[in-house]
Amino acid sequence: MKRKLYILPVLVLVTVLLATGCKDKITYTVFFNSNGGSGTMQPQVFADGEEKELSSNAFVRDDYNFSGWNTMSDGNGTPYTDGQKIRPVSDITLFAQWTANADTTGGIGATVYVTFDANGGVGEMQPQPFTVGIAQSLSANEFIRENYGFVSWNTASDGSGRTYSDSQETTISANTTLYAQWITLPDLTEHSWVDLGLPSGTKWATYNIGANNPEEYGNFFAWGEIAEKGAYTWESYKYAEGTSWNNPRLTKYCSDPQFGNNGFTDNLTLLEPTDDAATANWGSDWRIPTYEEMSELMSSCTIVWTTINGVGGRQFTGPNGNSIFLPAAGYQSGSEHNYNGSYGIYWTCSLYTDVPCRAWGVFFGADDCEEKLTYRNCGLSIRAVKN
Repeated sequence: MKRKLYILPVLVLVTVLLATGCKDKITYTVFFNSNGGSGTMQPQVFADGEEKELSSNAFVRDDYNFSGWNTMSDGNGTPYTDGQKIRPVSDITLFAQWTANADTTGGIGATVYVTFDANGGVGEMQPQPFTVGIAQSLSANEFIRENYGFVSWNTASDGSGRTYSDSQETTISANTTLYAQWITLPDLTEHSWVDLGLPSGTKWATYNIGANNPEEYGNFFAWGEIAEKGAYTWESYKYAEGTSWNNPRLTKYCSDPQFGNNGFTDNLTLLEPTDDAATANWGSDWRIPTYEEMSELMSSCTIVWTTINGVGGRQFTGPNGNSIFLPAAGYQSGSEHNYNGSYGIYWTCSLYTDVPCRAWGVFFGADDCEEKLTYRNCGLSIRAVKN
């Protein structure tokens, strides 16, 4: 049964509602992520325009010292000091940053080793020595695996631990084994697909509509439109005569007369082939997935955040071990491209019948992945499935 959600992704909501004319958000929330540590911290709420100090860090991590906050888990975003006074303009997540402390191998200055595991691949790599407290680059991957591409290193063989990119500069405080992470390579045929071994047998495309490889963002589409455009607004949306989400005056795919143009309804709940961007761009063998198919992808796969050629996104590994990669392409609202590199938002072909100005999609970042509702006028990515 579909869950009735009435919210957009936290970060998406701020921009979309401002762009579509909803009431301004009057509070913003700062979320704290332990990023490998332990403990709990309550989200901190700020009134619009309010400036105050961040909550003091309450997380701990064995053999590490807390060194501050950052908007990216790897420390490559915007840094904040503990207790820094800020005035946020949107909801943000701050990740704890850690510096290696003395460990059981002898502390700062001791020699520890990184061991590289091919994890299904072949080849040889020698253990790499590190001096505790001194940063250096990891050895470049030398393993290979037939029909797979190397993605990253991880402290767990199934990718559930800490991720390191190839040749990443880092500090190591204890003897560590890093496992190669792999993704299935697409074949060389046009618009290739992957069998993930899902219960329904659904085959998923290896890259987005408009892309040529798994890490490319591809094109962005309003729901029910089959081409990109310069601005994603209610005024430019194909199936609306209105100018805002609360008065869209829908002309197709409407199950509630209060959202329809002059009370219009047609009770269509799935995109027709003529309005399906996958079918229109790739042919009748392809279509946008349904809500149920997208839910199956998330419930039946092992999902990890990783990078391919420097592009962040989610890797979905099916029951048979095959994988697909969905890049965090962000989304289009108005003429702005928002949150690319941080969040991915993908359409399904399923209308949200309770509030038909919205449709179902999937939303993910580095820390979550779930079904979400998004306004139909926004430009989102599409990952097709094969008929």
